[in-house]
Amino acid sequence: MITLFKNGNIHTMENLNSKADAFLVENSKFIYVGNENGAREYLSANKSSYNEVDLMGRLILPGLNDSHMHFVHFAKSLRSVDLVGTKSIKEIRQRIQGWINSRNLDSNTWVEGEGWNHDYFIDEKRFPTKFDLDDITGEVPTLVMRACFHIGVLNSAAMKTIGLNKDTAGKYGNLVELLPNGEPNGVIKESLLDSVKARISTLDLQTLKTILIDAQYKAFAQGLTSVQSDDVGYTPDSDYDLLFQAFKELDTSDNLHIRIGEQCLLTDKSIVETFFNKGYCYGYGNDKYRVSCVKILSDGSLGARTAALRNPYADDSSTKGLEMFTQSELNELVLTSHRHNCPVAIHAIGDRAIEMSLDAIEYAQKSDSGYNPRHGIVHCQITDNTLLDRFKELNVLAFIQPIFIDYDMNIVADRVGNDMARTSYAWKTMIDKGIHASFGTDCPVETFNTMPNIYSAVTRKNITGDEKKVYLADEKMSMFEAIRAYTYEGAYASGEEDIKGTISPGKLADFIVLDKDLFNLSNDEEILDTHVVETYVDGKKVHSLL
Repeated sequence: MITLFKNGNIHTMENLNSKADAFLVENSKFIYVGNENGAREYLSANKSSYNEVDLMGRLILPGLNDSHMHFVHFAKSLRSVDLVGTKSIKEIRQRIQGWINSRNLDSNTWVEGEGWNHDYFIDEKRFPTKFDLDDITGEVPTLVMRACFHIGVLNSAAMKTIGLNKDTAGKYGNLVELLPNGEPNGVIKESLLDSVKARISTLDLQTLKTILIDAQYKAFAQGLTSVQSDDVGYTPDSDYDLLFQAFKELDTSDNLHIRIGEQCLLTDKSIVETFFNKGYCYGYGNDKYRVSCVKILSDGSLGARTAALRNPYADDSSTKGLEMFTQSELNELVLTSHRHNCPVAIHAIGDRAIEMSLDAIEYAQKSDSGYNPRHGIVHCQITDNTLLDRFKELNVLAFIQPIFIDYDMNIVADRVGNDMARTSYAWKTMIDKGIHASFGTDCPVETFNTMPNIYSAVTRKNITGDEKKVYLADEKMSMFEAIRAYTYEGAYASGEEDIKGTISPGKLADFIVLDKDLFNLSNDEEILDTHVVETYVDGKKVHSLL
């Protein structure tokens, strides 16, 4: 059966002025896009029976695509202690205590909390330690993670469980913070935190499927029909077989409706080779779940001062952040994926990490020119013009998160100095240079709410806080550029621009209906009051406020 959708303010996102007022959907795809008369002529010529849906003049866009997030982590976090917005270590303790009091826990149960940010604390602007957790958690192992998820804090019971103590801390180097006597204080960082998260994961197949089903509907409410997600590290022992089994079973049972491009976090060359030898090639899967790239972590976060910089931090001259690999190690990791014709997406926030990532991509391209996968860099925050020129020269994708400036505009100059702050988070410059830049949120580092992300891109204003500020007004994107980055560019980033990302004949019928016309608002603040009233995947309604 064909469905005629008529009377819409349809922005197809094929180009700036590409609009329509009607389209036809059959068998999950758009078969005609244009005006209502043309649609009816098509139906008449083909003697087709059809249904009609009146779009009531509302704005219609292609389904939005979050190009970098952690969907399983988000789904799992709905069961964790919510520490977002805590203003003190005391409040962290109170929330954990309340959570524990409402549950029956034993020493085999882990308490996991997430979302605190010490920069917002009004008592002491420091990381919590095991001493802040031990008396309220007792013998129950506990891990609480900073909002960036590059810093975590263990209580003493958790340290005992994983074997972290004075004798073993040395093998982790600067990934463990130590007291003057050499004892770990509970703070762990980066790859050690990732390994702990994977080790303590309690997700089995059924639980994984259950939380994914629930989480997808929260995404649909934001207009997200596709996500590109780094999830391997959130399964027990980084079990990607389990992850893809869950996707396959959900899809087979017709319970997986959101489209997931898996950005597979793999930590060394041998693991990458094993992954490919098992048959997980680029594009493995189908249009609901697929391998979109190999994910690599090259540094940390700006807030935690673990992002790798070329110069010392302006507010802490003792550190330049953390480099997760030597240049040679990073080169080999990228080249291994490249030779399997699979893109890499390298987490790189600091300018040193971005430089190393570009060097590694260039090394792979020159070492084996027989393949040309679309390599990319995730976050791309601290940049200068020379680095951005290299993105274009090497055809490197930029996976960017506009919502990050809501917090980072308050710290970036302190962290890297005024000169670097003036050339960073340079999304408009990227677009003008012809760099393929797609929008994500890094959820649950930030929520995957889509309107705040668009607002950040087109206004460069903060959302939280009492005083409105603008960070680098010259880097404002147009509304078309922002939505294009959330639709077509997202599809391009996963190599799927031929099947989604625009409202075009032959493409998958993923689209959203909004209650305001984002292209015709009286003021910028209306963006934040815009709602997705309907979401369609394969031409079928999966979310509705109507």
